[in-house]
Amino acid sequence: MSLAILLSALLAGCASHDAGSHPMLPRTAAKTAANNDKKPAFQTAFYVGSHGWHTSIIVPRSAVPKGAWPAGVVDRTFADRRFIEAGWGDRTFYMAARPNVATAFDAVFLPGASVLHIVGLDPPIESAFAWTGLVRMPCSPAELRNVCDAIGATFASDSHHKIQELGPGLYGRVSRFYPADGRYYFANTCNNWTARMMRAGGFAADAGPAGTWSAGAVMAQARRLARARTATFNPRGGTAP
Repeated sequence: MSLAILLSALLAGCASHDAGSHPMLPRTAAKTAANNDKKPAFQTAFYVGSHGWHTSIIVPRSAVPKGAWPAGVVDRTFADRRFIEAGWGDRTFYMAARPNVATAFDAVFLPGASVLHIVGLDPPIESAFAWTGLVRMPCSPAELRNVCDAIGATFASDSHHKIQELGPGLYGRVSRFYPADGRYYFANTCNNWTARMMRAGGFAADAGPAGTWSAGAVMAQARRLARARTATFNPRGGTAP
């Protein structure tokens, strides 16, 4: 296996979206999300998304508690969007116009600064991107607030306790980069972060190597956990015995 291929595989947790796939263009709905939507659900939900090697969390903008995210993110920058996608990764690699083997090597083997990529989306979520996977995670309002709080806790402030935009995201005005807490390297990737967000939402996701070694492993967890929750939910009387 060549070094380039090896690094690409290890970067499964922070590979960026395809910049040619604009979130406003209609795309084919993900089968997983469509199947989940047919099943009984809790009062609300968040989503786990996959863009090939990268995973992310999608929440309704209205569900973000006041003050949980930096000032202006919810009420100004993305005020006209119904949903917000959050993805975490290596700052240099994620923001690079043309990432190469050198930036990939540094991201994998040299723990470095991280970044949050925030994208504003409109429904239907299933057609916002050409997702390689999308899973609806049914949850209670309290669990959804916990997910939003956990994402909010990932934003990193400067020495003046302020959070500044790092610049436009991969999709222009509908996306932004923000500094994030945590150091990215091969044992702490986007997939680990996504699993931790799932845990914040009340799902027993494995955030260790076995459950996060690839985006596919994270999505498999999400599908299994979502199915287990909907299978035990009785819409007439809460949780089935």
